[in-house]
Formats: sequence, structure tokens, C-alpha cells
Amino acid sequence: MADDDTVIRRRLLTRASTLGKTGLKTVAETVLGLVELLTDEAADDATCRQELDALLWEMEQLEFEANKTEIWNYTCDRELEEYETLNAEIDTAIGKAAREIEELKRKVHVEKTVRAYKEEYESIARVINELPSRRDITAEIETQQRRLEEATAAIEAVDGKLDLRTKQFALLMNTIQNLKATLDEDALMEEEEEEQKQQQEDDEMEDVESKQANDSGRSPSSP
Repeated sequence: MADDDTVIRRRLLTRASTLGKTGLKTVAETVLGLVELLTDEAADDATCRQELDALLWEMEQLEFEANKTEIWNYTCDRELEEYETLNAEIDTAIGKAAREIEELKRKVHVEKTVRAYKEEYESIARVINELPSRRDITAEIETQQRRLEEATAAIEAVDGKLDLRTKQFALLMNTIQNLKATLDEDALMEEEEEEQKQQQEDDEMEDVESKQANDSGRSPSSP
């Protein structure tokens, strides 16, 4: 903005200065011509009067140009003031628009955040609605609790039966071992008795054979 003001002011001043220099140059030339006529002895009064009238006319034109230039400068100054005022208004409008844009951005951000929260809430609400009610959950918990208690009681009963069966099995194994030991002992005793019986029979057989042998030895010498 400042560069534009400088360029406009420079153009206006250059134009005004150009007009002034042109008028001054013409007046100066006219004055020099009049001086030459006045110093020329051959010049007549009519020619000098004509040149003087021309000088006065040029000076009037110069004054007119000066007044016009002053009016032009005043007009340009007013236009510059209006231009600066317009620039200030534009800057104010731009600043206001920028603030409004920032406010709109903030509102848009808030709206997006609210919308995101709303969508998240709706999603959570849908998930919650798909879940069973508190009463159903409580009833299901109570049912599962009863099942757990029943399962615990059944497990305890099975543990009791298993413990009883374990003790019974241990007793059975002990009884079987005792019975086996008894059977082994009885078998050993029977084997020993069988051996003793066989030994006794063998002894008896030997006695019989010995007796028969003795009897046979005594028979020829009897008569």
C-alpha cells in the first residue's frame, strides 16, 4: 500500500512540475525576447507593446496554470486521502474478514469435534443396545452362579467318591497282597508237607525193602 501511494504521489507531482516548467520556459523566452527588443534601437513601440502584451498574456496563462495546478494538487491530495481512507477501510475489512474466518475455523473445529463425539456416542449406544439388559445379565449371572455351585458340589461329591474309591482300592490291593502272601505261604507249607510226606514214604519204602532184605537173608538158614 505504501509503495502504491508513493508511485501515485510521484506521478502527480511530476505532471504538475512539467506543466509549471513549460509555462515558466515560455514566459522566460517572452521576457528575453522583450529585453532584446528594448535593447534594439531599431525596434518600434508597437512591436514592444505587442511583445509586452504577449508577456502579460503568458504570465496570465502561467498564473492560470499555477491555479489549475494548485487545484489539481488539492484534488490529488483529497484523492490520496480518500485512497488512504479506502485502504484503511479495506485493511479493516480484511482484518475483520480474517477474524471472522478464524472464528469460523474455530466453530468448524468445534462442530467437527462435537460431530465426532456424537458419532462415537451413537456407536457406543448401538453396541450397548446390542448387549443384554441389566436384568438379563443379573439373571444370567445368578443362573451361572447356581450352575457353578452345582458343579462345585458335584466335584466335591466326585472327589469324596474318588477318595473313598482310592481308599477301597488301596484296601483291596493290601488285601490282595496279604492274600497272595498267605497263598504263597500255604503253597510253601504244602510243598514242604509234600516233601516231608515224600521223604516219609521214601523212608518207609526203604524200611520195607530193608526188612524184606533181612527176611530174605534169614530164610535159608532156618532148617
